Amino acid sequence: MEIISNIIYYVVPFIVLLGILVFVHEFGHFIVARMLKVKVVAFSIGFGKELWSRTDKKGTEWKISAIPLGGYCQFLGDGDASSSTTDDSLSKLSEEDKKQAFALQSTWKKILIVVAGPLFNYLLAILLFMVLFSCYGKMTIPTYIGEVMANSAAEKAGIMVGDKIVMFNGNPTPDFSALIRETDLATQDEVEVVVERRNTLRLTAENTAQKVCGKKVEEKIIGVIATKSSNADNANENSELLPIVDSVVAGSPAEKAGLQKGDIIESINGTEIITFADLKQYVAAHQNEELEIAYRRRITLSANLQDTVTEDIPGGIKRRMLGVVSSSEYAFSKEISLSRVFPESVKETYNLTVMTLRGIGQIITGHRGGKDIGGIIRIAELSGDASKQGGLSGFIYFMALISVNLGLINLFPIPVLDGGNLVIYIIEMVSRREIKPKVKDYIFKFGLIVLLIIMLLATWNDIVHLIGRWFY
Repeated sequence: MEIISNIIYYVVPFIVLLGILVFVHEFGHFIVARMLKVKVVAFSIGFGKELWSRTDKKGTEWKISAIPLGGYCQFLGDGDASSSTTDDSLSKLSEEDKKQAFALQSTWKKILIVVAGPLFNYLLAILLFMVLFSCYGKMTIPTYIGEVMANSAAEKAGIMVGDKIVMFNGNPTPDFSALIRETDLATQDEVEVVVERRNTLRLTAENTAQKVCGKKVEEKIIGVIATKSSNADNANENSELLPIVDSVVAGSPAEKAGLQKGDIIESINGTEIITFADLKQYVAAHQNEELEIAYRRRITLSANLQDTVTEDIPGGIKRRMLGVVSSSEYAFSKEISLSRVFPESVKETYNLTVMTLRGIGQIITGHRGGKDIGGIIRIAELSGDASKQGGLSGFIYFMALISVNLGLINLFPIPVLDGGNLVIYIIEMVSRREIKPKVKDYIFKFGLIVLLIIMLLATWNDIVHLIGRWFY
């Protein structure tokens, strides 16, 4: 039964995920080539032995092959499936065929066809996010701490249940997804965490003389002055002042009770305070009462990330983490209007791109080790985990994530990848001369070597990771 379960949760989702992503990527190349009157000889999902094939009216052979680890779009005039071109392969073409051969097209057409693959991966990611946000809303889990793991980095740093993590190594953490991303991107074990901690105090409003429009007015106040939040997400439509203390009046009840600049007032006597106007109204309506104020104060803590095993997945996962669990009490699904679905999907795609670029930049600059590079085995593992834990919505989100990564990585200026071809075509466009076939051959051989090294490293990392996951 366990074998059947693993096939359902790991093998099937992996094949579905990779098949869809490869199809979309290659279809981008295909459809733009067709629009530009470039003939596509073969369109294959997978490599190796053909399992199924069919030739359409325009002469394109559609194939499904035995090894589902990629695919290709072969154009007229290409020497093989890798789209390499030789003088011999072109010389066999008729004059009419040469008009449809990819290698003999203008540079701008080549650029459009090459860019189309990664672009379609990005469009797919945006479409998947639109489906998710339309059907499920946008699940938001604020960084309120519901549990601190025993002997974890968080416990040693002094993070407590009820704290809200607002900054991690100087970067904002508006939700738990951002916190996880920042933890994964941390290049050092020692990190700086800023939390908002809930406290309470008691005070009674006192008479204070103030000048209002040139007249002396006495009223009972607690003695705090509000500040406008710079965070547009927290501001309401009327741009009302939020209950964040900008300054405390000297000698006031607030100063005596211990309120400080930056404190965020949450409630008074159990009544939630949303804006500074709510605070003033409540104090005015309860002039002679003792007020219990609940507020949050920012505290900066130092933590040392450490390997922690989570048991929510069979076999457990050992990963470097802070060691906190979100509080489900504050999690909510934000319904998104149809007019906001597309902008929110683009924003999510952009955030994933930035996160990926940051991680890759850290590897290139030596701030992060090569052990974080994952390959096809890791994708299979994570696609299974996503479908097993998150169901359909989790799988769709993971597919969007991998689609962004596939599109972005293919744009890298590595020969053999779309980005490498793009660089060559741009050089040819700027120099107004074609790079010699022999030079191109050397460039592509170098790119292939680089790609093989990366794939070997990724496969090795995947194997080591799996051994660590299942046997330790």
